[in-house]
Amino acid sequence: MNLAAHLAGLARVQGWPSRPAYTADGVTVSYAELHAGAKRFAGGLAARGTTAGDRILLALPDSVELVQAVLGTVQLGAVAIPVNTLMHESALRRAAEIAVPHLTVATPGTPGLDRAGSVTPEDLLAAEPVDDYAATEPDTPAFAFFTSGTTGRPRLCFHTHGDPAVYDLAIGEVIGLTPDDVTLSASRMYFAYGFANSILMPLLRGSTTVLSRERLTESAALDLIARHSVSVLYGQPSFYARLLRLSSVASLGRLRLALVAGEPLPSTVEAGLRAILGRRLLNIFGTTELGHAVIANTLIDQREGTIGRILPPYRMRVVGHAGEELPPYTEGRLEVRGPTIAPGVTRGSDLPRRLPDGWYATGDAATADHDGFVRLHGRLDDIEIVGGQNVHPVEIEDLLARHFAVQAAGVCSVRGSTGATLLRAHLELAAGTEADQVIAEVASLATRNLSWYEVPQEYVVTDALPRTPVGKLDRRALRTLAGAR
Repeated sequence: MNLAAHLAGLARVQGWPSRPAYTADGVTVSYAELHAGAKRFAGGLAARGTTAGDRILLALPDSVELVQAVLGTVQLGAVAIPVNTLMHESALRRAAEIAVPHLTVATPGTPGLDRAGSVTPEDLLAAEPVDDYAATEPDTPAFAFFTSGTTGRPRLCFHTHGDPAVYDLAIGEVIGLTPDDVTLSASRMYFAYGFANSILMPLLRGSTTVLSRERLTESAALDLIARHSVSVLYGQPSFYARLLRLSSVASLGRLRLALVAGEPLPSTVEAGLRAILGRRLLNIFGTTELGHAVIANTLIDQREGTIGRILPPYRMRVVGHAGEELPPYTEGRLEVRGPTIAPGVTRGSDLPRRLPDGWYATGDAATADHDGFVRLHGRLDDIEIVGGQNVHPVEIEDLLARHFAVQAAGVCSVRGSTGATLLRAHLELAAGTEADQVIAEVASLATRNLSWYEVPQEYVVTDALPRTPVGKLDRRALRTLAGAR
């Protein structure tokens, strides 16, 4: 069934039409108003010649208009491709070239798209509604996401009309949204994680979602949580780490659930959050290629320091260099198998790739406990080799960040004056701290707690570590910076 038809029909059958679907910019939109707007958007697309299979690039901030744009696009059997509007105009222009869209929908004057012949959402929403839904199959592409591009040119991962039902069966059962829940996601809708958090999960379960057109700051998040009685919060470790620095962070205790994903969760951040939330903090794992989380801790089945256990109908394993499955507690490459895996393609006009029957390598180094709980150690392409030993920078960074004055750390290898490889730690320090004293204390902390080859031999204080648009440490940029120094 067409996904947009399924969501509209579900709202009607469950009696949700008059219930609030979204709250944004001080305005609340009901389920009935949401789906009516989606039909008008579909009418606007159809009037501009959009047909099934066309790619529609959506360069819009998180908003009700973006949700209606997604639903209206999917209604016609076209493919919705949300894109980050905060990227540099050259990156936005490249995204448009990769997507090969039939039409680009953007706010007026969006840098990088001003010459792409884009239309505004207001123009499309002013059209006569289309009531019919395109006939689709469960494997018909419905939406696509750009990969981060941190390891090369961004790719597009296509997901289908049938994928959301699988997400709902897996992570949806863990979260357990109901019409009584109000949700808020720090992850934006141009990411697979944020897209499912703010569109798919709530619309499948009848919840209310709070949207922020602007990038969600930590103080704004706490304000929205209090003002709208948010019960479920989604975010990345870096977002939660910044939340913990606020004096009012204890207000997170009113949440029913706080979910964290996107990168390894530092033990210091986990400890700080658990002091407030206890077992209501759920560390989960997914990728753009998977669509949403496929490994998760749950309220009744969790273990600190892990991303949880595999969720049905998915399977996982940890393998060695030759592809052999490794025994428990042995570090190797994390692989996942399941029905929603979508390896990326280099152009939107390419035939979407699916991997329903094969193993997908996530690119993460991991170990599995004897009972299936998975521990992440970092990205395989982040591993540094020092003294012939594999070193995971994230584990060193986690230790360094335990110092009260270290707000963030980034570790990479550099070539020393003798030609030998050594580790350099880049530190973001709290304002007003004495750099030399902090460095001496951090160096002592590392020496006491790390193996010799894991101990940084150089420390550099920086105003800000390089980060990706989602707030992750940009290791490629960090290595470039280290090389320049």
